[in-house]
Amino acid sequence: MPDVNRILVIGGGFSGLTTAVDAAETGAEVIVIEKNPYLGGRVAQLNKYFPKLCPPICGLEINFRRIKTNPNITFYTMAEVESIAGGPGDYNVTVKVNPRHVNDNCVACDACAQACPAERPNEYNFGMDKTKAAFLPFNQAFPQKYVIDSAHCKGDCGKVCKEACKYNAIDLDMKPLIPDSAPLCMSSVSMMTGNKVKMKFDMVVLATGMEPSGAAKKISGVNYNENGFALPNLGIHSAGCSKNPMDVARSAQDATGAAMKAISTAKLAGQGR
Repeated sequence: MPDVNRILVIGGGFSGLTTAVDAAETGAEVIVIEKNPYLGGRVAQLNKYFPKLCPPICGLEINFRRIKTNPNITFYTMAEVESIAGGPGDYNVTVKVNPRHVNDNCVACDACAQACPAERPNEYNFGMDKTKAAFLPFNQAFPQKYVIDSAHCKGDCGKVCKEACKYNAIDLDMKPLIPDSAPLCMSSVSMMTGNKVKMKFDMVVLATGMEPSGAAKKISGVNYNENGFALPNLGIHSAGCSKNPMDVARSAQDATGAAMKAISTAKLAGQGR
């Protein structure tokens, strides 16, 4: 087992980001998997949160900055974990990666959205309004990069967005971005839909956001109770609302605890204990 522990954090909400930065600052290599095209989770969708009644971006911005400046953290948006196998010190994880169709050339100029003829329900705003099929999830979204929702494109309308972008940031044939970092032992099946990435980790932290009972997608290899909350799993440490309902402050505290447990368990696994 390598000296550097590799920890997978499932969920890029407030508790997941806190777990990631706390674990990475101890020297661990951390990968964050988030199903949305942005980090921040449920907290990013709130107007204000108790008790200080601050806008969520105030707390999130601190973690975003820590992620940007820490080379030990890699994150994938528009990605979902399909299965987890193995045990402490040797987890094999299958991740489905959905293409964003916008590359790193994007400067968030909004030209693609202005040209886009198609609309889609605004999931960030709980479906209460619509956005263009080429969209930025919200003004302070991180990463600050647009998304092309191909499911709502009509015919060849994606070409209109591509022609409107003078930075060559629209890639309608985008495949998943797979890092060539050897220690991650990653491989992929490259397809326009159903892209899958296989990763190898020492420890897993489950920090998925709270969903209505029965609505959350279950991950193969993780145990849940009748209400959809994660039960204790050997080597898979739950954090925040994946365990039970809790406020933002408690989620952050619980996430720090999960990070420390994951690092400790990984070290014990490496010692054969």
